[in-house]
Amino acid sequence: MHSDLDAFPEPLAVLDASLRLREANRAWRNAFGEAALLAPEAEEAARVVLGGARSRMEMEIDASAGNGARPQRWTLLRAARSEGEPLVFIHARAADDVARRRREEELAEEVALLRDFIDLAPNLLFIKDRRSRYVLANNALASCYGMTPEQVVHASQHELTTSADEAAGFASVDRQVIDTRQPVVIEEKETRPNGEVHWYETVKKPIVRRSGEVQVACFCVDVTERQRAQDALQRSARELESMAAAARREADEKSALAAELDRRLAVIQAQHRQILELSAPILEVADGIVGVPLIGAMDEERTAMLTERLLNVISMRQVRSVVLDLSALETIDTRTADRLVGIVRAIGLLGARAAITGIQPAVAHTMTSLGIDLSSMVTMRTPKDAIRLFATNV
Repeated sequence: MHSDLDAFPEPLAVLDASLRLREANRAWRNAFGEAALLAPEAEEAARVVLGGARSRMEMEIDASAGNGARPQRWTLLRAARSEGEPLVFIHARAADDVARRRREEELAEEVALLRDFIDLAPNLLFIKDRRSRYVLANNALASCYGMTPEQVVHASQHELTTSADEAAGFASVDRQVIDTRQPVVIEEKETRPNGEVHWYETVKKPIVRRSGEVQVACFCVDVTERQRAQDALQRSARELESMAAAARREADEKSALAAELDRRLAVIQAQHRQILELSAPILEVADGIVGVPLIGAMDEERTAMLTERLLNVISMRQVRSVVLDLSALETIDTRTADRLVGIVRAIGLLGARAAITGIQPAVAHTMTSLGIDLSSMVTMRTPKDAIRLFATNV
């Protein structure tokens, strides 16, 4: 059995019910000799195990308990032989080895806890080296490529990113952070393997490993929805600007059309005024005497214009007499007669005399039937008669 126990690098021993050493490996003999000289607390623990109260016990043994230079941690196990006599197996380990293993276990637990923690994050967390190879990646990043974090580690950016230009851009920023050892905040775009385009707000920060190697730690927040909203807003703004420009052009065109219509209307009004003036010309027939042949219907607009022009001529030329010739009027109504009376009265207010000539028989008959009284006015047969009258009665 010696050869079997000697295969173990740590001290092992077997004691019988009397606590005599039955078997020991080379490591035990080198550490404690051939005899089983147990410290009182170890002997007590061995008796507890042999008695069956406990099947396993662990305890700290001071270095003075044997020839070892370091404190020991012993594990005592109970085993029953075929004859029924129980035995005690003792496994001795250096206390600092136990502490180291415990620290390793605690470290492994912390690493696992950290792994679980970063995998819970919805944002992308990863570390890359100078060659843009992934050293660490969380689940959120790995899922972007349909992979596990273990599959992503050691893969390069160029192997995972569909667009070579995008991969080169990421690698360039990584090298910048590593070379300058200055963090950057940047907005990045990546096309995923499924063709989807995603935008990220990324923080990249240099970290120095124990070996002195500088790597880059990255934290990425997916802002794709915000970017899409901004793009939609910009599209709407461009559409509104286009609509506003079209509306301005339309307004300018309408303004130009309105200006052209105003110009044409002014021309028409001027022509209309000229026509009205030609339909009732004011002619100087003698010194201080003007004649006005009335042609066509005397509506309100024409009457007002004639009155204005006639009064201005009387005032400016010092006209004393006015001959209103109705030879061209074939019909007359009450309104036309009232307007003639109004013209004659306005002439009288300026101190001039007026005579109406050329009343046609049909017009005279109509005026009589309508009861139009012109008895207060001077009426003559022809303009020549009126001119002669006014010329002799200066």
